[in-house]
Amino acid sequence: MKRLRRRKGTRPSTPYLSFGTKSTLCLALFAIVYFISMMFFQPVLHDENKIEQIKRAKENIISRKNEIVGKMRDEGRAWKKEIQRVRGRDRLGIDKELMDKAWQQFLNDKHPNDDDKTGKDADKQKVPRVKVSPLRNTVKRDKDDKPTTGFVVLGMHRSGTSMLSGLLVDGFGYQVGAPLIQPSFDNERGFFELLPAVLQNDEFMYNQNVNWAANVGKYDYKRALEETKKGNIPTEKLEKVLNILNNPEHVPWLQKDPRMCITLRTWLPYLKSKPAVIFTYRHPLEVAMSLHKREAGFTILRGLRLWILYNKAAILNSADLCRVFSSNVAVFSNPLAETKRIVDDLTHKCGVPAPPKIITQDIVDGFVDPGLQHNKNKDNAKNNKKVLETRGDCEIQDYDSLLDPSDQTMREREMKLYLIAMRIYCDLQSGKAYMNDYEWPELS
Repeated sequence: MKRLRRRKGTRPSTPYLSFGTKSTLCLALFAIVYFISMMFFQPVLHDENKIEQIKRAKENIISRKNEIVGKMRDEGRAWKKEIQRVRGRDRLGIDKELMDKAWQQFLNDKHPNDDDKTGKDADKQKVPRVKVSPLRNTVKRDKDDKPTTGFVVLGMHRSGTSMLSGLLVDGFGYQVGAPLIQPSFDNERGFFELLPAVLQNDEFMYNQNVNWAANVGKYDYKRALEETKKGNIPTEKLEKVLNILNNPEHVPWLQKDPRMCITLRTWLPYLKSKPAVIFTYRHPLEVAMSLHKREAGFTILRGLRLWILYNKAAILNSADLCRVFSSNVAVFSNPLAETKRIVDDLTHKCGVPAPPKIITQDIVDGFVDPGLQHNKNKDNAKNNKKVLETRGDCEIQDYDSLLDPSDQTMREREMKLYLIAMRIYCDLQSGKAYMNDYEWPELS
């Protein structure tokens, strides 16, 4: 077979493109540019994915935030409604401005424990039998094995309980929960009082026609327990408090409200722990003068009477609990040393868990101001006053009454109460008032 010859100077035909040197270089250059471009643009594409993910997460957060804020506002409105109800029932109840501040704090900085489930059967717990003598510091109570996870600060109104509690909370880190009653003109450093506990104490008292400044000597803790069990006393706020004090993660805790002097034994059956007690007191005339200045129409006579009733109740109601004693004078004399002594006794004597930190002088300097002792009667601090009576090493000096000199009947009643209160004050200083056989005066 004769083969075909191709013409000289021509190339064989082919179905594929053939590349010369220039074409190959162009293709290689394109590939290099492409890969370099991908190296630069890949992070951008990745960032765009991240931006999209962040955008979706932000939308979820905003949605969740609106849900949480809505829930907080609902609960806040419930608190405000309850506060308004309490105000309407007691003219001498908690100050309106303090309540508003507490409610605002609740909205702004809600405590996480408030969302936890509470023990709805708290009011069904078995109530131990307690017998309190009306005259002596003796209390008989069934033995229990409850641990001690916190303590209660007991003391009459205007006796330095807020200052002491503040030093313990800020200086040592004891937990108080929230919402708290906020600072006010008459207590610039704060009260450190748990709002639902204050309102629950009011509920216990109101049921017996008692409030913080009226009929406190008639309060019956057994009756309060029975009325609560029957459902005649609201317990919503009680459950809020128990959700904090009975929470094992909320340790060691501090509970402070002067009303606890009166209602303490109503609370004990509901607590899963057996609290220790810090008791503190202040000169009765200083307390009476402070109340006279703060409360419109509050007489010195009424202030002295309340001082006696509150301190008596605090000592009697805590007789079977581990106690640490202090005083307003001791705290002001050396805040650093006195608070360390108190905490040492709480930890080693009473078994309260050790606090997470130790107070420093900087905290004391930023918290304690001797000028905060409102209405201190400087004239009575002078040594030129007539000594009316001597009780051991304690001198009971005369004082300047605010009553009209012509009103002899009222001046005699005031002097009588003053002497009773000062005898108790001297016995608190000597420690005699803490003895089991101490006999408290009966007020007519």
